[in-house]
Amino acid sequence: MIQFRADVTIDNELQSKAARLCDTLPLMKSWGQGVARMAKQNARQHPGRFWREIADSVKLFAVDEYTQIVETDHVAAAQKQFGGDIRPKNKRALTIPVADEAKGKKASDFELGGRPLFVMRSARVKDQDTVGVLGYSAGGEFHPLFVLRTKVHQEPEPWWPTEAEVIGIANRKADYWLRKQLGSV
Repeated sequence: MIQFRADVTIDNELQSKAARLCDTLPLMKSWGQGVARMAKQNARQHPGRFWREIADSVKLFAVDEYTQIVETDHVAAAQKQFGGDIRPKNKRALTIPVADEAKGKKASDFELGGRPLFVMRSARVKDQDTVGVLGYSAGGEFHPLFVLRTKVHQEPEPWWPTEAEVIGIANRKADYWLRKQLGSV
């Protein structure tokens, strides 16, 4: 499980607001819910089912008078946030689609459909992480479907709320709970 925590430095203004509250639990709960809501919205701004799955996995995990933990257990959430290398787990290579007919499919989908695939190794491939091209032959011509790679590097696609956004949520929630405590809400 991946846990993102809102480890932020609380400024004096927010500390002062929290100290004036009789009970900080409602503040912490609504603050955590606000962070979770923003993380979900940020993920949903990206298109596709994959990002919806990330958004749906975000939840307020735990809360008490002093902390809240907002987390996601999606296997790719941290990879998207921070980027990094991706390597195959149980195979020798990753299959990266290079043809429209391969997008959204696995190599086994083609073989199960009766189309035998084979690997074309090329001396022209200069990238050390590329081990070949997987495709099929039709009419005496090779049709590439996937590039085979031992690893790929993914750039970060930050979607988790920034520290400034988390503090902004906290200040808005603290203002609300102070007004409510004073009876002006």
